[in-house]
Amino acid sequence: MMLLDILAPRSVAILGASDSPIKAGGRPIDYMRRFGFKGDIYPVNPHRRQIQGMPSYRQLTDLPAQPDIVIVSVASQDVVQAIDDSIAVGARAAVIYSSGFAELGAAGQKQQQELVERARAGGLRLFGPNTQGIANFRDGAVLHFSTMINENPPSDGPVAIVSQSGAGSAIIYGGLRRAGIGVRYMVATGNEADISAAEVVRAVVEDESIRAVLLYIEAMRNADALAEAACIAHARDIPILAVKAGRTRAGQLTASSHTGSLAGEDALTDAFFRQHGIVRLADFHELIEYSALFSSPYRPKGRKVVSISNSGATCVLAADAAEDHGLSLCEFSPSTISALKQVLPSYVTARNPIDMTTALLGQPEIYGKTLETLAQQQQADMIHIGFPIGGEGYDFSDFSVQTGSFMEHSGIPVTVSTNQDWVSNTFRVQNVPVFGSERSAMRGLALLENYVEMRDALRKEPGGIAPKKQNISAAAITLDEPSSLAALAAAHLPVVQHILCRSEADVRNAIAQMEGPLVAKGVSKNLAHKSEHKLVRLGIHTESEAIRAFNDFMAILNQLSVENGGMLLARQHHGDFELAIGAHLDPDYGPIVMVGQGGVLVEVLKDVQFLIAPFTERQAYDALLRLRIAPAFGEVRGMPAVNLHRITAMLTSLGDWMMHAQGAICSVDANPVIVARGDIDPVIVDAVVMGTGVPA
Repeated sequence: MMLLDILAPRSVAILGASDSPIKAGGRPIDYMRRFGFKGDIYPVNPHRRQIQGMPSYRQLTDLPAQPDIVIVSVASQDVVQAIDDSIAVGARAAVIYSSGFAELGAAGQKQQQELVERARAGGLRLFGPNTQGIANFRDGAVLHFSTMINENPPSDGPVAIVSQSGAGSAIIYGGLRRAGIGVRYMVATGNEADISAAEVVRAVVEDESIRAVLLYIEAMRNADALAEAACIAHARDIPILAVKAGRTRAGQLTASSHTGSLAGEDALTDAFFRQHGIVRLADFHELIEYSALFSSPYRPKGRKVVSISNSGATCVLAADAAEDHGLSLCEFSPSTISALKQVLPSYVTARNPIDMTTALLGQPEIYGKTLETLAQQQQADMIHIGFPIGGEGYDFSDFSVQTGSFMEHSGIPVTVSTNQDWVSNTFRVQNVPVFGSERSAMRGLALLENYVEMRDALRKEPGGIAPKKQNISAAAITLDEPSSLAALAAAHLPVVQHILCRSEADVRNAIAQMEGPLVAKGVSKNLAHKSEHKLVRLGIHTESEAIRAFNDFMAILNQLSVENGGMLLARQHHGDFELAIGAHLDPDYGPIVMVGQGGVLVEVLKDVQFLIAPFTERQAYDALLRLRIAPAFGEVRGMPAVNLHRITAMLTSLGDWMMHAQGAICSVDANPVIVARGDIDPVIVDAVVMGTGVPA
């Protein structure tokens, strides 16, 4: 049974049903009866014959018909029996309010896993445990016990709320309803023993009436389902706005891996959301604040914005905010200036921002004429309107109607900033997005434009769906440098020319084959930092220098009592930049690729970006441009630019290799990668690979 169908039940049983509409077991009964649920409601309580005026049943097996969903509101020790009974009566899903499971630690986690195993064996899907429930406000199927629903009566609308937190789902719901925004689904997934927030998002984007999904998560579970949901959402122009809380560092594979040590959970979340076109916000307030703008059908076709206000201060602040958020405050063409002069008073300058001063008090009609002129001239991709103060003489009812009409006929998105609730309400009635400041209004437009760019890019060149988790083997070994370089070369990555020498004869042969200068390195997989042990020598030109280095290194390695792998002779490269690239397997996201400013200070500078395989060359290119060092890659004082496409090809090859390895390669640390200006390949000159084997 499809999850979207489960969210539209025709019959609901309530285990632990209460006669009190205040208690968790009583609220959903009260809500469903008050808010129009047309299906059957079956209260189950062995101690009562009637509950809230309805017949009550002693146990599930006494019900006159099979329920679609069972609400489980009983003590934790009784949940197992409730699951067994739900399976016995043929229910499709259970919503488990009960707490006392994984949130309590290892013992609770074990009990929770047993619940899942029993449910799966019986074909029963689970929401929770430890959830406040689910709601479908179109059907009145309110299986959620939040008091916020009492305070803010429901209204069906184009927004779906999906939250791992029950309180979080209610906070978002209350904020939307107070802003006059209707909600169709409110789903709190709780402990996610079975059904995850990602899976719910995947389901609700199939609903053709949904225009925006608001997501709150504290842990990323089922990343592949969320990636698939985002792909469907982009095809249908359904923005997913997400808050990911808990900005902690992910578990590290190995302290010697730069990628692992730098890849904090928050950085990976940013990478995942960015690659899949999910708009990341900071908190519940922002989810509420930007929902009206994103759930509207109007989308900008570019970054040009026009600002209109009755306040000069607002005009200045709006101009600053537009520039700060990467929008273009467009300059009017001569024809637009001429057209605006026909509708604006002589004392209002036809420039952007348009400061109408007090003109709207005496001539309110110029507001609509100005909007109409901007639509006809087709210069504005989006419009901001600022009314910091409104009082007697301002016809906001008319302004709001004209604004709504302008959006409907032009398709141009509009945001309004104002400080007065009554002004806000007049615009909200017309479905015009309203903000409390010029800055937040401009940021909203910038976020919307960024979303459109991501959506369009992914429609043209969709990134891959995030792979299923790959098992990280505890038997992984660290390859020595020659083996690491050989593995990377086999993966079609550009590695330095090198020869492994195990004798003086090998050294002579290597010197004859390679043009200097050369670098000599002692080889041992037991040593992560060779320079600290004087096992690196630069600028070698002659056979005698190379042999002297060989003998010195052999003596040092033997003295250190570590595995002696010989000496590596390699071409010494000089470039314009040192980058670091790396990869590792993350337990939640799968193969991760890193690129950043390299050298010994990589973990101090932390100028890095992450990509989650599979990814496109365009996504890799954009990641390079986000590095703080990126401006230096361009043409500078007559020097040619770096060919970034050669670097992106290297990154995508690394990502493809990690995916193809199927867990056999656990981490890659290549630092430095020498990058030169001009059309020249980057060169990996030092690398460490960890794995259980090298895929063919």
